[in-house]
Amino acid sequence: MLNPEINPIQLAHEPAAADAIADTAAWCDLSKAKGVLITVLHYRGGDTDLVLHVHEGAAASGTTAITAAFPIWYASDALTDPSLVRQADAASFTIDTGVYTGSQVVQFFIDASILSAGCRYVQLGTAGGHASSIASVTYELVGTRYQNNEAL
Repeated sequence: MLNPEINPIQLAHEPAAADAIADTAAWCDLSKAKGVLITVLHYRGGDTDLVLHVHEGAAASGTTAITAAFPIWYASDALTDPSLVRQADAASFTIDTGVYTGSQVVQFFIDASILSAGCRYVQLGTAGGHASSIASVTYELVGTRYQNNEAL
């Protein structure tokens, strides 16, 4: 069953200019979860590619990118066809704004087991993006563990 109590959703970055998101999304603690589904909603306003990657850390800081490949899904024209299409596993993804116009949705699944030893936090990182493009980011925890209303 999927619901907000079992799969908590965290707003990682409010809608903002795509070029302003650069490494400023909130951090997500995976110590009490199997993993996290990171969702990026992007509206192309200008032709500057948005490169998405994920940071990891023992604390909620830094810009160390995850080097392991992870599952990625993509809807290249989400308002016309919202179907997410599985992409090849990779450690980053580029929204090619020269090819795709309109709205895009990108999802990453980060399994906590792929994080480096001692790391428990993840953060969406970005490079590029256009000031007239808009993007937002959410995290949905998967496989959370609770006992007596407290996260384990």
